[in-house]
Amino acid sequence: MKKGMLELAVLALLNSRPSYGLELLDRLNASGLDVKDGTIYPLLSRLRAEKKVSTKWVDETSGHAHKYYTLTERGGQVLEGMIAAWREHRSAMEHVIGKSK
Repeated sequence: MKKGMLELAVLALLNSRPSYGLELLDRLNASGLDVKDGTIYPLLSRLRAEKKVSTKWVDETSGHAHKYYTLTERGGQVLEGMIAAWREHRSAMEHVIGKSK
């Protein structure tokens, strides 16, 4: 379940702006998700292979280039479906949890 949630979170963050790997990791962890650096890069590689994200090297003035990830049109469509599924799942869980009170 966490794997699917992480993909949703990454696609949602990339929907707001392109980011490089470490920046994404920092944004995820700042949001309260406990993501390890060994998790983010394989996920980004898979998302690229699935054509949900594209990449571009950007030469920073700080001295080295970063690989920026950008949401593709396909990635945006997948994100919309994942958000809809998440909302349905959340609603069902709130219904179940509410009954346990």
